Amino acid sequence: MDDRRNAAPDTELTELYDYPSATRSREEEGTVLAVHGDMAEVLLRRSRLCEGCGSCCVVVDSDTMLAEADNPVGAEKGDRVIVDLPADRSIRAALILYGIPLLAFLVGYGLGALLGAAVFGGGYAVPLGLIFAFASLAISYILISRIYAPHSKASSKYRLVITRKLYK
Repeated sequence: MDDRRNAAPDTELTELYDYPSATRSREEEGTVLAVHGDMAEVLLRRSRLCEGCGSCCVVVDSDTMLAEADNPVGAEKGDRVIVDLPADRSIRAALILYGIPLLAFLVGYGLGALLGAAVFGGGYAVPLGLIFAFASLAISYILISRIYAPHSKASSKYRLVITRKLYK
């Protein structure tokens, strides 16, 4: 019989269920390649958590990526470090990246459908709604990419932070 079914009620959920992306630490280990004032360029191994995102890193190859990170611990070139993106920031970034375009899509569809119904008597409400929806979606992604471009003030809120040095 499965031991997990008979686990005590005080057992943590991570022992009962496998939620690697939800429970995994956002900390990553990397090597400092260069230091520029209070910023550092860190070479990181590409993890499943970062797969497909690309918001804070530049992919070097299939296994590594290069990221800019705040350097409050004073890491130097060659240091092995732990970098972190605080959970509240990563959730907010996901909301911006996925929530705003979804909202733009829905609002665009509604406006297009209303316009189609008002101007064309309802016959073109769905096609016009879809045209407006996809146009709004594209505009939202363009605006997000401009506002949160690398090195912009807005994107600096979502930059990785070096939390500690491991060794040289």
